Amino acid sequence: MSSVISPSFALIRDHYWLKHPIVIEKITFEGRTFLSKYERIDAYLSDELIQKHLDRKITIATTIPSDANYFVIDYNGSEKELFYHRAVRILRSQGLNEFAAYESKTPSHLHLYIACDNISALKREELGKIISDKLEEKLQKQWRIFPNSALPEAYNILNLPYNLFKG
Repeated sequence: MSSVISPSFALIRDHYWLKHPIVIEKITFEGRTFLSKYERIDAYLSDELIQKHLDRKITIATTIPSDANYFVIDYNGSEKELFYHRAVRILRSQGLNEFAAYESKTPSHLHLYIACDNISALKREELGKIISDKLEEKLQKQWRIFPNSALPEAYNILNLPYNLFKG
């Protein structure tokens, strides 16, 4: 497979999200309005499409499903190295030792994929909140955690990463 994502963090491949340069959908969810530039494509996410993404010809995002055996911290701030090192210490203190960090499209963006086998979606969301709260004790909050039940499906997506982060 062309993707840089470890097989430990299975990609949903039965559909994908294609980014457009303009807003293409207005989504109302739990009393809030979201504007999306992503179109859901109900077709197989092929290696060829992933390669086009890696070559930066198109931008593809993938769904982070609520029943995944992992969650993702999506960091978009000014100190990704500091964030990464603090996050790693917190993850290990929580007994989470299987994780991988990936660089995304912008230099300040980092996706931290964290394996958490055999726990419910609710427990995974609680664990994500604990980790987020611990990070927020030392850092300005510049991240989101996925999947997130407070967001519509079209916002529980992440762009495919480009490279493994070597923090």
